[in-house]
Order: sequence, then structure tokens, then C-alpha cells
Amino acid sequence: MRYYVRAEIERFLRAVDLALKRRATVIVIGGGAAALKYRIDDPTTDIDTFNPLGANLKRAIRAAREATGLAMPFEQSGVADGPYDFEDRLLRAMPRLVRLTVLVPERHDLALMKTVRGDQADLAKLQAIHDRMPFDLSVLLRRYEEEMGHVVIDPRRLRGNFLALVESLFPEAAPVVEKALERPDQRSQLDAFLASQASLKKRRRSRRRASR
Repeated sequence: MRYYVRAEIERFLRAVDLALKRRATVIVIGGGAAALKYRIDDPTTDIDTFNPLGANLKRAIRAAREATGLAMPFEQSGVADGPYDFEDRLLRAMPRLVRLTVLVPERHDLALMKTVRGDQADLAKLQAIHDRMPFDLSVLLRRYEEEMGHVVIDPRRLRGNFLALVESLFPEAAPVVEKALERPDQRSQLDAFLASQASLKKRRRSRRRASR
């Protein structure tokens, strides 16, 4: 199985852009999104998209394979799902491309999309994103509770995958989050924890501004 690094993915997409006859848009998810927008160097085997690829784009992809010598798989994922409103929060990657618009999920949405699958390799990618640009636990929790109810997966499995994500990124918060999800009527401890984290973040921002 061939793995592709970020530089190869970017070179391939530039070739696709050059080969396009008309404008096209792709929503890149998975490892491709982690590489293109969040600069994660962990190699990936393909470019997965959330949206279907039209004939115009498919022709450009074939031309890009010939031009670059990269036989990179590039197709719509058959198992992708994520927060209900994630398409309203899409971000652009590689903005200098002329005809090809590459969109990727906002990082919290990407994390929850990967939570649906619950793969250990995905957790490693998310940890790498977290190390560069920390996730906000309150955002993850809110979107999980409010925007994931439509996902076609056993709710118990989804909750287990989400707790695994929390334990990976926020180990100190995992017991509190698990208790709150099991007993929604008793989440005062979680609310207090999230408030303390928000206060800490605010103090850190204030110190950074003061030191400039």
C-alpha cells in the first residue's frame, strides 16, 4: 500500500487545478484534511472527499496522475458522517489554487467525524493537531451532544468513541465527562471543570497580550 506525504498531496492537487477546464469544489476529509489545513505530516493512503466528484473533476484527476506519476486514490468516502452543521464551518485549504476550491472541516468537526470511525490511527492524528492547535473541550462536547444525533451508528459505540477521544486529548477531564454523559442530571462537576478551563485560557491570553 502506497502512502503519500503532505508535499505529494499538495503537488497532486496543484496538478488537478491545472488540468481543470471549469471550477470545481471538493470537501477533503480524513488524513488529507489533517495534512492540508492542519499541517500534520503523518502520511495517508488517499484523498477522501465528503462530496461526490463530477466528470470534470474526474478527468482532471486522471490527468494529474499522468502528469505527476502519483497514482493517488481520490474519491468520495462511503462511510463519512459528522456534526449536523459542519458544512457551515468549512475552511479553505490551498487558497492559491485557481479553479479547484479545496475545503476541509473545522478541526473540532474533523475530530468528531473521526470519532464516528473510532480508529486508533485517527486518534494519533488528532493528538498531533491538538499539540499544534489545542482543541476546546467545551466545543467538542457541545457539538457531540447537539449535532451528532443523526449519525447512523450505535449510540453506545459513538459515546465510547467520543470518550476515547476525550481521554486521549484531555485525560484529566475524561472521568468527569463520562459521569456527565451517563447522568445528564448531574453535570455540575463538568460545568465547574469547563468554567475553570475557560478562566485559565482567559488568563493565559491576558498574560500573552501583556508580554507583547
